[in-house]
Amino acid sequence: MSDIFLQMAILFIIIAVGFLSHKSKIQYTDFDRALSRFIINISCPALVLSSVMGENLPDPDLVVPLGIVGIASYALVMLISIPGSRLFTRNKADLGVYSFMLVFGNVGFIGYPVVAALFGHESIFFAAVLNFTNSLFIFSLGMFFVSGGQQKLQFDYKFLINPIMIASYLSILIVCFEIKDFPIILSEPLKMIGSITVPGALLIIGSSIAQIPLKKMCGNIGIYAMCAMRLLFLPFIVYGLTLLLTDSKTIITVNTVLFAMPVATLGTMFCLINKRDDSLVTQGIFISTIASMLTIPCVYALVNHLNDLLGI
Repeated sequence: MSDIFLQMAILFIIIAVGFLSHKSKIQYTDFDRALSRFIINISCPALVLSSVMGENLPDPDLVVPLGIVGIASYALVMLISIPGSRLFTRNKADLGVYSFMLVFGNVGFIGYPVVAALFGHESIFFAAVLNFTNSLFIFSLGMFFVSGGQQKLQFDYKFLINPIMIASYLSILIVCFEIKDFPIILSEPLKMIGSITVPGALLIIGSSIAQIPLKKMCGNIGIYAMCAMRLLFLPFIVYGLTLLLTDSKTIITVNTVLFAMPVATLGTMFCLINKRDDSLVTQGIFISTIASMLTIPCVYALVNHLNDLLGI
């Protein structure tokens, strides 16, 4: 348990450095935007690809179960979250925002770093495949939720060919065809570039928190209840479902931890696009991100304990 908290403390320290860097004007908004684009388009795809360029490849037979588990998990969470949002607010205009916060976690900027820290670099492949459904629906259903149903529910196929998705497709092909022995001149640069993802993403999170006005940080009882459901309740609902779909300890544990991530930061951007007040989603992002530094180790430790009790 102490090792888990140590890993999370390391991640939290990097977030704190980003916070202090922004407050001291070393790190600024334009820098964060440029670094975000670099991470999304270059370093994170490199991280995904390099995760399958080691000596030991994941089992090809796990690819299909990973896809099924990812789709089923998000379907279940949506079924729970859409009516569940009514528990946190009586304001109909905010129901969609609460649904967004419950369904979509910050997998890209916190999920991958946490999975790499807790499970090792090779586990990024599992996270990438499990995150397919998130990537597919956050720009369609996510936008629909935040707009309060005012935006048309539509799917844009261009999100199937963004750099992270392309890297995921290539990594699946590498695993399925068991391609090994990549030349060092290719694998090492990808590993080095990919290693920027974890600290870079955490620095951006810290800088983003530093930009939240103090009056927006406190939240209300609905936000705290939502965070408890997002960080503690939903992961174990997903855990129960994953147990029914696979007996792979790695898939069960990684999938559960991914659903313990804080609220996706894209929520703020979606509010701005739809000309909605971003206070509610900003509070959810801030409070859930801070709380996750404590809850993620607890979820991880409890999942491992349950796995041992069930003999997985």
